[in-house]
Amino acid sequence: MWRYLRVFGLHAQGSLMAALEYRVGFLTALGMSLIDALWAVGGAWVFYAHRPTLGGWRFEETLVVVGLFFLASGFLDALLQPNLRLLIERIRTGQLDYMLIRPLNPMAYATMQRQRFEKLSSAWVGLAIIGVALMRAPKPPTLSSVLSFAALLLLALLLLYALMALLMALCFWAVDLTNVEELLFGTLETARYPVQAFPEPLRAVLSFVVPIAFVSTVPAEALLGRPNWAWAGYGLAVTLGLLLLSRLVWRAALRQYCGIGG
Repeated sequence: MWRYLRVFGLHAQGSLMAALEYRVGFLTALGMSLIDALWAVGGAWVFYAHRPTLGGWRFEETLVVVGLFFLASGFLDALLQPNLRLLIERIRTGQLDYMLIRPLNPMAYATMQRQRFEKLSSAWVGLAIIGVALMRAPKPPTLSSVLSFAALLLLALLLLYALMALLMALCFWAVDLTNVEELLFGTLETARYPVQAFPEPLRAVLSFVVPIAFVSTVPAEALLGRPNWAWAGYGLAVTLGLLLLSRLVWRAALRQYCGIGG
C-alpha cells in the first residue's frame, strides 16, 4: 500500500509542476466551476420556487446533494479521466509495454499516472456548497453523522473508481470509447438531485441497476442525520462486486494484449 501511495505521490508531484506552468488554467477552471455551480443551484431553486419540498427534500438539503455531485465530478475529472485518455494513447502506440514491466498491479498503476489538478476546482466548489447548505440547516450535523458521511463518501468514490476502471479495461477491445464515456458522465448528471425526486421506475434504476444514488443521495442522507443503512449495505456490496469485476476484466484484457511485438 505504501509503495502505491509513494508512486502516486511522485506522479502527482510531476502533474502539479506541469500544471503550474499554466497558472491561468487554474483560474479558468475555477471560474467555469463557479458558473456551473451557479447554474446547478439556480436550476434547483427554480423547482423550489413553486413548492417547499422536492421528493421530501428541502432546498438546503438538496444543496448537499448538489455539492456532492460537484465533489464526485472533480474526483473523476482530476484523477481518473486523464488516465483513461493516457491509457488509450499508450495502447495505440504500444507504450503500454513499459508500464506492464513495472512491479505494480497494472490496473492500479494505470489509474494513478496523470492528474489534472485544475479540475479539482469542482471538488472545492462542491465542498463550499455543502458548507453553505449546512449553515442554512436547522441544526448542525452530529459527530456520528459526519463520520457516517465520510465513510459513505469514500464508498461513493470507490464506486466511481470501479466504474472508471471497467471503462478503461474496455479500451483493450475498443479503443474509441467516446460514446461509452459520454454515457457514463451523462448518467452521473442525475446525481445532481436526490434520487427521491425522480419518478418510478427511473428511481429504481438509479438506485439498484445503475447505482448513481450512492454517489450523492446516500452520503447526503447520512450527513443530514437520516442514514439508510440497508441502502448503504447494498451500495457496499455493489462497490465490492464492481471492484472484483474490474480486476477480472483487466486480467482478461491483459491476456489478449499483444503489445509492440504483436
